[in-house]
Amino acid sequence: MSGLHDEIAQRLSDTLGIDKSLITPDVTFVELKIDSLALVEFSVILDEEYGVPPLHLTPDSTIGEAVALVAAAMTGPAEAAS
Repeated sequence: MSGLHDEIAQRLSDTLGIDKSLITPDVTFVELKIDSLALVEFSVILDEEYGVPPLHLTPDSTIGEAVALVAAAMTGPAEAAS
């Protein structure tokens, strides 16, 4: 797993109290039993810390998709398009 995945997993664990060993790239927020309010809370954190607009994540999004959104936000639109 990537360093970015580990960082996101740690943030999710710290914020929502989820066991880090359960946070794998292919698991969805639903499978982690994260309700919509908790997902919004986590989305706001991703927006504040990484510039990922809230509402880009859904309950059916995977952790891997969340990591990809963060990576894209960190590289910026110009670099992501190339």
